[in-house]
Amino acid sequence: MSALTLSAASGSLDDAPVTFYVVRHGQTLFNVMGKVQGWCDTPLTPEGVAGAEALGRGLADVEFARVFSSDSGRAVQTASALLEARARVRGEAAKARFAAVPDPRLREWCYGELEGEPGELLHAVLDAGFGRSLSFEEHNRRLPEVADVIANADSSGRAERFDAIEARLVRFLSEAGDAVRSTGGGNVLVVTHSFVVRTLVYLIDPARVNDPVKIPNTSVTRIGYDGERFILGEVGSTDWSV
Repeated sequence: MSALTLSAASGSLDDAPVTFYVVRHGQTLFNVMGKVQGWCDTPLTPEGVAGAEALGRGLADVEFARVFSSDSGRAVQTASALLEARARVRGEAAKARFAAVPDPRLREWCYGELEGEPGELLHAVLDAGFGRSLSFEEHNRRLPEVADVIANADSSGRAERFDAIEARLVRFLSEAGDAVRSTGGGNVLVVTHSFVVRTLVYLIDPARVNDPVKIPNTSVTRIGYDGERFILGEVGSTDWSV
């Protein structure tokens, strides 16, 4: 079991010197088409860009110590549009604007040969692996099994098992949190993917894994960190966009 799971705790985000603002990327072409994305990539739709810009305006009053994104193009594009809109509201000159640091540990789950395929094929693999059709809520509650069922069915050998996904996310949160904490703390913006957000919620507070059932595009999930504990705030909130 990871340090993240063991040190999870309830409490107020005000108790933590570091608060992660974890954002799911904006709507993409594959999101609209209902295709599996994972480590493959498609650009944001116009609606996706508009959503990123709306969130950037909503976060204009939040000061960030660091900004990270997945190195996938859709996350980088979301972070760029978000930060540009935020900077315009703040009246910041180009030289004063943040640029997101891309980090491959923030990538979506890798789905192997299922990537680029219709979502129905992913569900068929899960149905076969579990021996029956399960609800989205049940898949969320059994998240480690979901990843391993996909990996077991993947002949390419690329699909990630849950322990690999967990390890990279734990390393990122712990290392980024400790780095910011060592310089006095602050807020950290992280642009990533839906199942990354779902995994973090599962690891910190499994009872809230279906709160909400699906993580909306350009939503915010906040996680506090005090060097020992991770504290889960709101999950998948769309209240920040303006």
